Amino acid sequence: MNRRMDAAVLFIVLGTLIAGLAVISWQTVEGARGLLIPALDRKAESVARSVASLSGEAVGYGIALDELVGADAVLQGALDENPQFAAAAILSETGAPVASVKRSRYAAAGDLQELRSVSAPIVGPSGEAVGAVEIAMPVAVAQALVRDLWVDGLVLLVVAVLVALELTAFAFALPSAQRFRGLNIRLEAVKRGDLRGLPPVGGGGPIAAEIDAIDHRVNKLRARHVRLEREAAEAGDSASIERLGAFAKAHNIAQGSQPAPVSLVAIRAPVFLFFFAEEMTRPFLPNYIAHIAENAGGTSTQLVIAAPIVIFMAIVALSQPWLNGITERFGRARALRTGALVAAFGFGGTAFATNMVELIGFRTVTAFGFAAVFVAAQGFIVDRTDSRQRARGIGLFVSAIMAAMLCGPPIGGIVSDRLGENATFLVSAAMALAAYACAYVALPSTAGQNAVHGRAVRFGDLVTVLKRPLMATLLVGCALPAKMLLIGVCFYYLPLSLSGQFEDSAIGRVLMLYGLAMLIVVPVISAYSDDARNRTPFVVGGALAGAFAIGHLYLWPAPWGAAAMVAQIGIAQGISTTPQSALVGEIGRRIVPDLSEGGVYGVFRLVERLGTAIGPLFIGALWTAWGAEVALAAMAAVVTGGALAFAFAWWAVGRSGTSVEMGEVT
Repeated sequence: MNRRMDAAVLFIVLGTLIAGLAVISWQTVEGARGLLIPALDRKAESVARSVASLSGEAVGYGIALDELVGADAVLQGALDENPQFAAAAILSETGAPVASVKRSRYAAAGDLQELRSVSAPIVGPSGEAVGAVEIAMPVAVAQALVRDLWVDGLVLLVVAVLVALELTAFAFALPSAQRFRGLNIRLEAVKRGDLRGLPPVGGGGPIAAEIDAIDHRVNKLRARHVRLEREAAEAGDSASIERLGAFAKAHNIAQGSQPAPVSLVAIRAPVFLFFFAEEMTRPFLPNYIAHIAENAGGTSTQLVIAAPIVIFMAIVALSQPWLNGITERFGRARALRTGALVAAFGFGGTAFATNMVELIGFRTVTAFGFAAVFVAAQGFIVDRTDSRQRARGIGLFVSAIMAAMLCGPPIGGIVSDRLGENATFLVSAAMALAAYACAYVALPSTAGQNAVHGRAVRFGDLVTVLKRPLMATLLVGCALPAKMLLIGVCFYYLPLSLSGQFEDSAIGRVLMLYGLAMLIVVPVISAYSDDARNRTPFVVGGALAGAFAIGHLYLWPAPWGAAAMVAQIGIAQGISTTPQSALVGEIGRRIVPDLSEGGVYGVFRLVERLGTAIGPLFIGALWTAWGAEVALAAMAAVVTGGALAFAFAWWAVGRSGTSVEMGEVT
């Protein structure tokens, strides 16, 4: 009944939300349909008048239209700033094109008459028209914009449903909701005649008082049953003992009181909201850095643009080992709340950064907050679970991050398109504050009942693990390149390369495919690879599939090639992630016996995080020196080489007589 009540509440919440958003989306799109054409015409007319005015000034100085210098660059700038425009031209008085530019997909068009156009006259010094500026748009541009609105509406609907699921689960985990559910459980149990001991709920108020009254009556009946059994035993009344035993079995009296359960669901909402805040910046962060570098009068080479991303990832990677001990002493919940506040300050400062020094400074602040939240949330789960519960607890943590990776990029892109990149950072700051509020309301500040006091990963641990060839090829050959590929290509190269052609919302929709693929593939592969007990093919195959995904960028036009690549990388890493984690533990227990399993996993996570820092640096350096094609090919080669090196090391271990059957090393 408890699950039926949860399902009923969830159905009502989601049904109301979906119906409301569907109506709002339909009204918005229908209202926009009649406004788009006039608005586009006014925008094209404004751009045409601006270029015509500039051309008219040149004519006034005695320069003929066909002698204008830089006319193509001006027209190209107009196209770059207005993705709805297909072509632009400066026409002479006779209508002959003096200068013209077209987007590549319209290059085969014979003339601008194939497109719907708006023009503005170029006025000479005597007031006569000496030419015109013409801006052309595809006939179906309004329909394309309406389609984009529908897509944005669908994305918002999906994200709203996921957010509602997270917040509803969070609401169910609050003490007030737990008391309500506790009362419902007790009423249903009494109705069934079930007198087993139920876990205490605690708290105050009328619901808690009603729960205490029910528990008191049930405990009184249980105590009376115990007394009657004792008296029957003392009297040797076997018939009464038999009837009392049957009664106890029918009403579950023999089941003792249960301890209060440790609720881990409450950690999901703060983690989801916080990672949502960072994921919102993915579609535009590299381009935002480029604009800051240009506005500051510096260079915006790919290596310079990569620097803030590399510094952010390096801080997150290197600070997490020692942050574990700090958050343990400070208190996981307090550390999580503090990290959320620090990150909120960093997001807000990034919105107002005017130069690279300020930008790097505020992103550094955000990185320390990010690392603190990550370590504190993971530690909160580890402290409150034992070996039997830990997989489920970590699953809650990871699934919240995956949901944020699915929701954050498209919403960040939409907000950036509508309100601007600076405003999006402020929204991220608000999301981090919302994560703080959820943690403040739901997470206890006391230490966990099963707190695990582990030491931080040391440099010696790294050496101990990596001097084993099999572990070295698994970590450095597979785990590290996987993160290099994800951050370097998906979250650094793609947003930067697509920003000149597509809006941030389109880039966000491309990036969300990674989270979607992971969310679908990981649970399936986790179960299947465990059943098969042969994880190496999953690790090697997933890595090779990720490397080959880069080929989509060469095969298909943007953004379809980028979308196919991101989706394939998501599928590939979904295939390899959980088998790879399991292999680390299996191999580590057998060939690194002088280091605890926790230490082996600590080294594994450190190597992974270092990959997130190396990836943008690797791509940025090669991109700056030899171009994007070389950088992408080199990344594919690194991922492929690492996977093949691990496959060879695994084969060599088996050939040398060590058993690797069924994915085990002995």
